[in-house]
Amino acid sequence: MMAAHGSCNLPELVDLYATAANWAETEGDVDRCCFFLTQAWVYAMEAGSPDANQLRNRLVAHGRDVETSNNHGELL
Repeated sequence: MMAAHGSCNLPELVDLYATAANWAETEGDVDRCCFFLTQAWVYAMEAGSPDANQLRNRLVAHGRDVETSNNHGELL
């Protein structure tokens, strides 16, 4: 993870933090899971990754964000 931070490898950071979130979730540690999900989501948005929406949806599912929609009723 430190190497990915050092080289600003955003796709790798998304993957590493998402993997850490998955591990924390299987361990039942929702707070840690959501911390890692938040990091993955931020890097995914910065990278323009299509994974950003799925990561955010997981945060919504854990009550760490709320669903929003645009004027057309589409979830953002």
